[in-house]
Amino acid sequence: MQAMFIAITKQLTTYGAISMPDDKKELEEAVMEEFEWALQDPNTEKIRQLGEVVSIITTKLTEAISELQVTVNQLQSKVGNLDSKIDSLASRVSGGATVSASPVSGAGSEPIPTMERSATAPPPSAGGGMSMMGELKQLLAARRRKADTTE
Repeated sequence: MQAMFIAITKQLTTYGAISMPDDKKELEEAVMEEFEWALQDPNTEKIRQLGEVVSIITTKLTEAISELQVTVNQLQSKVGNLDSKIDSLASRVSGGATVSASPVSGAGSEPIPTMERSATAPPPSAGGGMSMMGELKQLLAARRRKADTTE
C-alpha cells in the first residue's frame, strides 16, 4: 500500500506540476515526506490529513488543467479567425481582383491583423500572488507543524 501511495505521488509531482525543475523537486520531496510521515505510524488523524493533502493536490491540478483548456480554446479560436481571414484574402486575390504593380497600392486600406499577445501567466490569485507550488509547500508544512504539536 505504501509503495502505491509513493508511486502515485511521484506521478502527480512528476507529470502534474507545471513549474521550474527546482520547485518541482522540492514539492516532490515535501509530498514524499508527508506520505512517509503518515505511514511510519499510521493513525486515523494522519491518514485523514494525508487525504486532505491529496485532495488539495487534485484540486490544484484540476484548476491548472481547466486554465490550460481555456487557453487552448482561445488559441484555437484565434487560429480559426486567422484561417478565415487568409482564405478570404486568397479568394480575393484569385477571384479576379486586380493586382497592381506597386506593392504599396496593392496593400488594402485595412491593417494586417496580428495576434494579440496573451498573458504568459494567469494573474495571481487573491492569496497574494503565491504560486501553486508555494501554496502546497506551505500547506504541507503547516499540517506537519500542527500534527507535531498535537502529539
